[in-house]
Amino acid sequence: MPDTHPKYTQFYVMRALALTTAIISVLGYIDYITGEISIDILYIFCVCVVTWFTNTLIGVVCVTEIMLAKTTADYYDHIKVGTHLYEWNTFSYLVMYLVVCILVRKLKKTLTR
Repeated sequence: MPDTHPKYTQFYVMRALALTTAIISVLGYIDYITGEISIDILYIFCVCVVTWFTNTLIGVVCVTEIMLAKTTADYYDHIKVGTHLYEWNTFSYLVMYLVVCILVRKLKKTLTR
């Protein structure tokens, strides 16, 4: 892992990934239940917390899981997943979450100096 602090053991990383997956699964279910109501602020909060307390690689895994959860919730909510507009929106969400992940990591590095 590129910026892993020495205190991060393999058990710590696996526990963080399992907890992240569980939280994102719950958020995906909430996203499915709410339908068209956006819960993106909860997804962003999840990315911030995961990236702050772990590292960028796990933050990127979190973003990937979020995109899978959002797409699955939209699919089962009968939103037209195959349209170009939906693909563009999904790409913009992906970029937004990745930028948040990178900015949180840079902020933490700056504050710990």
